[in-house]
Amino acid sequence: MAQAQSGVCAEANLHGLHLFFNVLEGQDEVVRAALANCERLQNELSDRFSESMVSSFVAIGAQYWPHIYPEFIPEQLKSFPNVTSSEHVVHSQPFDLLYVIRSDREDVNHLFAQSVLHMLAPSVELVAHVRGFRFLDGRDFNGFVYGGNAPHGRFKRQVALVNNPQSRDDQGSYVHVMRVKFDIDAWQRLPLDEQEQLMGRTRLDNILLEPVQPDSHATLTELKGENGLALVLDQSMPFGDVFEQGSLWLSCAANGAGFEQILSSRLGNGQCYDPLLDYSQADMGAAFFAPSIQFLNDMAKLCEQ
Repeated sequence: MAQAQSGVCAEANLHGLHLFFNVLEGQDEVVRAALANCERLQNELSDRFSESMVSSFVAIGAQYWPHIYPEFIPEQLKSFPNVTSSEHVVHSQPFDLLYVIRSDREDVNHLFAQSVLHMLAPSVELVAHVRGFRFLDGRDFNGFVYGGNAPHGRFKRQVALVNNPQSRDDQGSYVHVMRVKFDIDAWQRLPLDEQEQLMGRTRLDNILLEPVQPDSHATLTELKGENGLALVLDQSMPFGDVFEQGSLWLSCAANGAGFEQILSSRLGNGQCYDPLLDYSQADMGAAFFAPSIQFLNDMAKLCEQ
């Protein structure tokens, strides 16, 4: 039976490290074999630092997937949506690999990252990395709680993981990432009641405002599927320093179209769009698929034959 990678449905941690790689030419088979060691790295760090609640997952970029795993391509895997809205721009930037490491200790994340680099070197190039952290009690820099309709318990797995035991994508997840930078000064100049109206929720206790505003952030992003659950599992984290603040918006989903549906809702039709877009700018967007541990191991074995 397929087993999902630990980081896909992991509970919130204090620290996160997100590594973005491109694979060097001619190194596809080497990387394919190396990715079979992901579970071993995870287990070693978990055993050594059990109190840190470390979790991780590796995901393969939509455009790179056919090069490393041509035998099977997830049915709904496609490149990051091309956003050409004149009002709001989302810059897409394809990567070959995404490695997400999270724990309650930043030093453990650092050690894990060094092990990943050693495992993949010299077959890859580290293109970008984003260090995230838990802010206050799970809030974004705008002061509001992340993921107002986030699923919990067993519902997280229903939302995030493909349930198809007869297929190789079973227990995998469609992953989308956007790096977003905020204009915090402009946001903080808004009075609290106006912030809450734009977000559609109260800032203090995260209660949905009534009556529901059709053009609020909550209305346009907290979409539900036919099963009444959220379309995606939000695994986002804030990042930043004293000079700039932002969020790495990261979603995991069993349905590859869920993220694009939410993004289209946010962009709207020019008249009704997510008001938070006026206070943020996405400078990076990428699409991936995080396969199961069994898939990574099986594909590495096929490479040896």
